[in-house]
Amino acid sequence: MIYIVIFLFATTLTSFFTLIGMRIPHGESINGRSYCDRCEMPVPWYGLIPVFGYFILKGKCRHCKQKINPLYPAIEFFAGLLFALSYLYLQDNVIEYVIVSVFYALMIIVSVSDLHYRIVPDKILLVFLPALLISRIFFPLTLWYYSVLGGVFGFLFMWFMAWYGKKRFKQEALGGGDIKLYFLIGVFLEIHLVFLSLFFASLVGLIFGKFIMKKTNYIPFVPFIFAGSLMAYFIGPYLLNWYLGLLT
Repeated sequence: MIYIVIFLFATTLTSFFTLIGMRIPHGESINGRSYCDRCEMPVPWYGLIPVFGYFILKGKCRHCKQKINPLYPAIEFFAGLLFALSYLYLQDNVIEYVIVSVFYALMIIVSVSDLHYRIVPDKILLVFLPALLISRIFFPLTLWYYSVLGGVFGFLFMWFMAWYGKKRFKQEALGGGDIKLYFLIGVFLEIHLVFLSLFFASLVGLIFGKFIMKKTNYIPFVPFIFAGSLMAYFIGPYLLNWYLGLLT
């Protein structure tokens, strides 16, 4: 029963995180009713029900009949699953689960912002940075200063990749928001996992871009960074232990 409650609560929170990701970059207030992007009419209350609201509205605005992007109920559904499964994995460590949940909130917001506007707002990063940094200093995965080192390493590595990409290909290879975001990711994952997250994010992004998104020149990288960070957090320690075991 508790997993169902977590799932439902998480889908509601994710609906709010999506709202933040769509409004903050546009300079809008997060207060007020959700509305249709086309006709700007308010969404009815039943359309605001996470996941199910999309199906109640039959996937389109009640007023102008514009189709609603199915990506957003999909985000709510999978985020609900992620929160519930993470609790199953971390239920013996409630503090770590709270820290992980804060990280999920950050990544959902910036993923939506990247998908919708192709930017990662500095305001969002500045809000989450103190929470992640303080929590990792007091409740580290290993040693507290590994978080600081992870943040610095993540930032510098992404900055170098952006500099090299611009020099090599004569165009922007990475956005400034991605670079800053990796400081927070490094703080969360610590230095021993941040490189793995970069590897997994690049691998997932490469596969997705190669086989799925062939008809666009822009691939939002933040969702892949999120996926890579999840893989590094949950399976990275086992991979590192396996690799180190081969060396001994």
